[in-house]
Amino acid sequence: MKNFVVSDIHDHYDLLMEALQRNGFDENNEAHRLIVCGDGFYSGPQPGELFVFLRKLSEMGRLVFIYGNHDIELLDNLKKGCFTRKANRTCAELLVQHLTGEAGLTDGELISKCKALGFTDFLSHIPVWYYETEHYIFTHGFIPTTKRSYNPNWRNATQREWRAASRSDAMLLSMGYGVCEQGKKIVCGHFSAARCYLMKDATPEDWANKVYKDISGVPAEGLQPFWSDTFIALDQSVKKTGFMNCLLLEG
Repeated sequence: MKNFVVSDIHDHYDLLMEALQRNGFDENNEAHRLIVCGDGFYSGPQPGELFVFLRKLSEMGRLVFIYGNHDIELLDNLKKGCFTRKANRTCAELLVQHLTGEAGLTDGELISKCKALGFTDFLSHIPVWYYETEHYIFTHGFIPTTKRSYNPNWRNATQREWRAASRSDAMLLSMGYGVCEQGKKIVCGHFSAARCYLMKDATPEDWANKVYKDISGVPAEGLQPFWSDTFIALDQSVKKTGFMNCLLLEG
């Protein structure tokens, strides 16, 4: 099985398709599987097109969708019946408009439509907190830790712990604190991979000064996945760069 791994799509369906095509993904090839390391949905521009595509792959048994913090928040809003963030409403509005042609709906109408269209059910039942293969662990932010230390029982973490982990900083935990899973690489998104290139040769003073907060000086290789001995960072801040990384992993 060939795994095509992306993260932080943020509703950018066209950029996702470009990334997959660059790497030879064929939705009709049964040996091709898409792994989304979280934040598939957020604030537009193409949540409807993305939903249709991901649902099709899921029905074919060729999708692994991992919860990102934005996916979780959007699902919470849909279940509670109100939007706590404009971006979540925008996602629902554009999704419903693409699939039904209806616009100008109220919050309540949008939430009802998302349920009727199967989107709420999709977010409720398809995503997982992590996915594991022989050599890799796929997640969004990072695996759950205990006070920035390795937690050997992370696979049995509570939903609350996984929600917190979805916002974790893999670079800080792995490169700064040495958290890792022996024998496997943790593949994640959430924070820009460009930060990792800035910190790969960082001194203790660099860490103390939080040099990673300013990525204006990131080298050219920053626009690609960052590989270390313990983790792989994928996110490329798609809204800022207009580019999406795609990693091809066998097995």
